[in-house]
Amino acid sequence: MKRIILSLLAVATIATAANAQLAIAPELGLNMANMAIKSGSSTGSTTFSTSMKAGLAIGAIVDVSFTDNLYLQPGLFYLMNGCNFSGGSYNVGTIQIPINLEYKLGEPGANRFFFGVGPYIGYNISASSKVGGSSTTLKIGSAKPDAQGNGGDDIKALDIGAGVNIGYLLANGFYVRVHYQMGFTNLDPIGDANNSIKTSALGVTVGYYFGAKKSKGTAKKSK
Repeated sequence: MKRIILSLLAVATIATAANAQLAIAPELGLNMANMAIKSGSSTGSTTFSTSMKAGLAIGAIVDVSFTDNLYLQPGLFYLMNGCNFSGGSYNVGTIQIPINLEYKLGEPGANRFFFGVGPYIGYNISASSKVGGSSTTLKIGSAKPDAQGNGGDDIKALDIGAGVNIGYLLANGFYVRVHYQMGFTNLDPIGDANNSIKTSALGVTVGYYFGAKKSKGTAKKSK
């Protein structure tokens, strides 16, 4: 996590040195998370029926402009992840760093559609299961159970994946974004073909640009 944060700071420093424009935008919205869960042994496995669980998405992005249309957007978010299942839910709190490459249609200072794609790295900081009115804390880590199936952790901390997003930016700096993300990492500490936990999420957020949101564009300024 420390290396990723330092890398983002390096990107921002390089962009500033190259006279790129920077803007910061806090975002807040809804995160509809799900988990694909499979459990079993060498004799076979069972895929559990799960559904999306509503939670909070809160954080901010840094908007680094390379041209009037092409932007790099590293961010830092807290997401309420997990899923619902029959009779209960899994609840996972995740710190996530997405790094998206965004393309904005139209000209700076006007209303604009935008779309983007990029990887993310997530770190699970809390996890629990809730069945009925009873909640149980889950262990985060990579320890596997022993040969008798005792001990071990419940879910890994590190999740890596990718996402796509599309949105609309108003001239006054407000915007709305819809995103879909899919995790590539098997979060089950056993981590074999018969035991897996993989994440996905569909979200809607709103945000507001501070900084270069009303810029008329790098190309026009150079004239």
